Amino acid sequence: MRLPGLVLLLAALAASPAPAASKKAKSSSSSKSSRRYGVLATGPSLAVAGKATLSAVKGVTVPDNALPDAAQKYGVALGTDPAYQALALGMKLDAVLRVTTIDKGTAQLAVVQVRDGSTGAIVDDATWKAPNAKALGQMLSKQLKPRFQRSLATTKAPRPGSLQAVPAAGGVAAVAAAPAAAAPAAAAAPAAPVPAAPAPAGADNPPLPTGAAPPLPTATASAAAAQTDPGVVGSSVSTQSSVHESERPVLDIAAGAAVFTRNFTYKDDLYQTLQGYSLGAAVAPAADLTWSPLFGGRGYFTGHIAMSVGLQSKDQSGTSFPTQALAWGAGGGYRFLIGEKSHVGLEARFERQNFTISGTASNPKPDIPNVGYSALAVGVDLRFSLFGPVSFLGGASYRRLFAVGEIGSASWFPRQSGMGLDANAGIGVELGSSFEIRILGTLQRYGFSFNPEPGDPKVAGGATDTYLSGGMLLAWRL
Repeated sequence: MRLPGLVLLLAALAASPAPAASKKAKSSSSSKSSRRYGVLATGPSLAVAGKATLSAVKGVTVPDNALPDAAQKYGVALGTDPAYQALALGMKLDAVLRVTTIDKGTAQLAVVQVRDGSTGAIVDDATWKAPNAKALGQMLSKQLKPRFQRSLATTKAPRPGSLQAVPAAGGVAAVAAAPAAAAPAAAAAPAAPVPAAPAPAGADNPPLPTGAAPPLPTATASAAAAQTDPGVVGSSVSTQSSVHESERPVLDIAAGAAVFTRNFTYKDDLYQTLQGYSLGAAVAPAADLTWSPLFGGRGYFTGHIAMSVGLQSKDQSGTSFPTQALAWGAGGGYRFLIGEKSHVGLEARFERQNFTISGTASNPKPDIPNVGYSALAVGVDLRFSLFGPVSFLGGASYRRLFAVGEIGSASWFPRQSGMGLDANAGIGVELGSSFEIRILGTLQRYGFSFNPEPGDPKVAGGATDTYLSGGMLLAWRL
């Protein structure tokens, strides 16, 4: 009778460690999933940029003296990959994010480098540009984590013992420190190679053995390294290339002029009495504006206007009639950013386009309907970097008409229905960091079905109204 009770007691004892083992396994799994990133910020906007970076990656602040202290502890040169490896080893970091802020007068820049903790090497970098420090911080908060998510996932902390610390006092460390102390005196005279001499017998300090840690660089040497080492944030090589490749303006203002033509033609003119219209060429000053304050530059508002100047229309007798062409629109959209300069945007706009021919009581205008198109345009906006400062610009949209002007009146074609399309393509050439020349060609085309019925004063199957233009704009990008 006691045997079953003994069996149950043994089974309970054997099962009791299981919760502890499970808890230990869970704790181990949790520790493996946690990652630790250090953020080291410098420059005029370091407070804002550093705070935004810490928030974006949920990192820890690297104290100002931590990097030189780590380099000294492990006997490596400041500004090199091993120095960042030493920092990561000391602070147990998977990666170090070095944020260098730069004041360009009209803009604030943040150059961010991601360094792998296990090697100290740069695995990714990018630059952000904003009109002020506050906007820069907002941009980093929203864009930095998505930009570096993949590269941060590849980083890892250095293995314990991957670097050997230099003894804190005496021996090799004391001898290595001696040349650094004598550096100011040595700088006063030209350096000359001195042959090594054997140490005298009984000398208290023997010569440095091969492979001993070199002295830490002086301030002068560190400044020189920053000008030549592309791995050091603040070096001319790293900053210039990153800035050139990643500028995304928040405000874009463009102005210029275009030459345009118009061709209005009927189809299936039953009585052959309707007059078409053809304009050879006319000049229209133009301006565009794009403001991108939302979602880290992805959400934007846009507007444009173009208007003819001094335009006259002539009939077959040579009589001139004052004519005005006006087109404007405004709307907004969202861009999917590609790389450092390219994007694909989806946008919606309200578009208004008028073409009006005026007459007088003594000189009435030709029997050609004036048009006033109001439309909701939905389409795409494209920009693709081609090479260097040159980018392809393009876009297209469908226009849903809800007003057409005189052509839809009772005296013309009251049962008309129509739609419109527009497309543009061209190139943009950057002139420095703030300006761009754009050469663009644009097509706008409206098509109508008039749906005539017996008794209508004017009978035609439909019409097309086509505008072609080509122009040049100078853009100011902030």
